[in-house]
Amino acid sequence: MEKLKFISFIVLCLLGINRMAYSQEQDTVIIKDSVAKMKLDEKLIKLAKQVVLKHGPEYYREYREPLIRYRRVSRVWRDLHMEYVKAYAGQVFYTVEYPYNQEEERFYIGYSAKVYFLEDLTIFHVSFGHGMCIRDYDKLSRAEKNKIRIPYIQRRPAKRVRDTIRDDNGNIIEIINRYEEPPE
Repeated sequence: MEKLKFISFIVLCLLGINRMAYSQEQDTVIIKDSVAKMKLDEKLIKLAKQVVLKHGPEYYREYREPLIRYRRVSRVWRDLHMEYVKAYAGQVFYTVEYPYNQEEERFYIGYSAKVYFLEDLTIFHVSFGHGMCIRDYDKLSRAEKNKIRIPYIQRRPAKRVRDTIRDDNGNIIEIINRYEEPPE
């Protein structure tokens, strides 16, 4: 009986993983025409750069090439607010993400800036590395957009430290992983 339960558990796990992989595959958009993809990439990078330089120039990085992703709005993507998932369900969207050098600085998120586009290249969301964002960017007037300036917070990378707590006999009681702020 235990063997049957174990096999059933394994089968259910595999089905769940397969379903998750399939749903992510379904939500990733593939552009087969390489020329069209190159032109789209250029346009996305140009527009994203303009927006980041306008609202948070300190967040713009040329550390590496920006990461461009083509997706379909669904509940699978955790980086979209639920209001966007509901409003744009099933629509194609693109993101341009600016990576940064994690040896030199630290952000709360894995990028310095990220710009979200709808399929018609309308920018609907702009997110910055310290968690600040401009929501509903497409609904803002030109005057409102001109007033927005995201403040920059400089943070140096922390050093990862592992503390081992032992009892009187030298046996390990607990291992604590923490980050130590670098000296100023």
